[in-house]
Amino acid sequence: MPTEYAGHDKSAYRSKLSNMRNGLAEEHRAEWSSLACRHLAQWLAKRSCRTVMAYVSFRSELNINEFIEWCWEKEIEVLLPRCVKADRSMKLHSVTEWNQLEAGAYGIMEPGPDRSPILPMGTVPDVVIVPGLAFDRTGGRLGYGGGYYDRFAEAVSGAGTKPLWIGAGFEAQVLKEHVPSDSHDLRLDGLVTERELTTFRR
Repeated sequence: MPTEYAGHDKSAYRSKLSNMRNGLAEEHRAEWSSLACRHLAQWLAKRSCRTVMAYVSFRSELNINEFIEWCWEKEIEVLLPRCVKADRSMKLHSVTEWNQLEAGAYGIMEPGPDRSPILPMGTVPDVVIVPGLAFDRTGGRLGYGGGYYDRFAEAVSGAGTKPLWIGAGFEAQVLKEHVPSDSHDLRLDGLVTERELTTFRR
């Protein structure tokens, strides 16, 4: 079960783990990202999923661009989020090529509102690939503090179908102990790293 943590404890974890990830050698991050993309592709190829919500990596995040391009080649629809800073929500857009992106509210490349079709509220992808600062082997995830993915998960929770939530990070980000979490935090169905893709019993 999640353990309640005070906000300042999470902030300390975020600062420490962000510095750790930033310190990983760039060539290692590139190699490990490619391996993780292969694991994602192999896993998804065995499923009947037709829509994937992905992310565009920022700074030292695990880069899944190779996986996004594989989805395009396989005609799997790729949905990318655009962050709305006012209410910390995410709008989904269907994206088919990189030139549909532009710098968003936080400097992250996001779908341009006039470059790609926005999807209706309540759209539920088959799979959601989620970045983060830290993960554990029981579905725990430490995000960046904005709550965007938590709000999105809550928004689609009332739909008839439930997406599979797959965290994406480097092995160095996987903690031996449980990730600090609150009861309202998103719980993952699986995790992909350069080593493997594992799923959790929920």
